[in-house]
Amino acid sequence: MRIALMESVRRNHAIEHATVTLMLERGVPAPMGGYSIGPGFVIWSRGSIDDVALAARDALDLLKAGNSELAISPYCGTNIVTFALVGALAARIFSGRKRTFWSTVRGSVAAVIAAMLLGRPLGRLLQRHCTTLPYVEAVKLVEIRELSQKPVSIVWIRTDSSAR
Repeated sequence: MRIALMESVRRNHAIEHATVTLMLERGVPAPMGGYSIGPGFVIWSRGSIDDVALAARDALDLLKAGNSELAISPYCGTNIVTFALVGALAARIFSGRKRTFWSTVRGSVAAVIAAMLLGRPLGRLLQRHCTTLPYVEAVKLVEIRELSQKPVSIVWIRTDSSAR
């Protein structure tokens, strides 16, 4: 049960990323974002429900056609967490046990460098293997509903992948 739920979240996360990517490519202005759970995902943006619906349908079709790179996003929260953890770990390692001004500077510089060098590739790796799943052949979009229009449009997309 838990594995199936996690796979649903990861599939929805992949479709969410692909949807946001297509909306940005089609000129829907930033900011925008999304959040995925087992039964579906939410997209918030300045686009209309029609923009979101078309992008979600196209995103699902493109993922089904094998465009798995759409599941990986440079704007994903996974990247933000990865940058923070890499930076914190580097700061801790390079600051040393003795807290002086120079050890703090050394740790801070190491944190920035490590986060810049390792954050993006590790974030992409985590997305590819842990937080998204682009294999959506059995997924259907079963409901697209606008929850709010102001100050931004919030659209709920319910998915179903029970036909396995």
